[in-house]
Amino acid sequence: MRNVPFFRAILLLLLLPLIGTPRALLLLPPSSISSSDGTTTAAAAAAAAAAAAEESDLLLLLATQDVSGDTECAAASAAASFFLSFVSYGDYTALPGDGDDSGGLVPPRVASMSFAVANGANGVYTVCAFPLGYLSGADPATWVDDTSWQACADRRDTDGKHRFTIATGAAFGLTDRYIAVNQTWFCHDDAGRLVAYTGIANGTLNMSCADGGELGGYHVENCTSPDVELPVTLL
Repeated sequence: MRNVPFFRAILLLLLLPLIGTPRALLLLPPSSISSSDGTTTAAAAAAAAAAAAEESDLLLLLATQDVSGDTECAAASAAASFFLSFVSYGDYTALPGDGDDSGGLVPPRVASMSFAVANGANGVYTVCAFPLGYLSGADPATWVDDTSWQACADRRDTDGKHRFTIATGAAFGLTDRYIAVNQTWFCHDDAGRLVAYTGIANGTLNMSCADGGELGGYHVENCTSPDVELPVTLL
């Protein structure tokens, strides 16, 4: 059974203004943030603090952006790029003795990816943050990379007449560091009609990793990538 990383839970709480409370609550099983007696564990609190620090720049970026993107973007969409920034992932491994007798509340390993993505066609930013794998149900449990598509934070936009959602998804392979991003956005055509565009971009990230020491019963490895531009292929 998959373990939901504690710091992803807090990340989702931080992203409440973007994804909404009902959706966030659906994504957060109670066991992912509380112990059996209803209290938050020390490991969860420590990991939450790490997540908050890691994502503060991303949230500041979104908070300072205008609500509306550029809907006069049909020509630019023909040769668009996605610009990735603040790219990082954290790999948390429980120290010996931690998590062994927690009843599943403290997973032995958690790993999560996060980054900001800007669409060069319309100038809209959003945030992606998602787990990179899970522990199998075998005995002993083994780590399984999850390279499936994950939903990023939706952006609500308007052209003054219509309201629409710019939806983004991403996938990342922890082993080969291969990333893919897709997005659906909206532009006016030559006749002034609002038209949906869907594009996908992919590439391999050049990640640099550093030992983050110990935090809340975990050994931490932090990995980052330089900002990267990924050319978009329209679907």
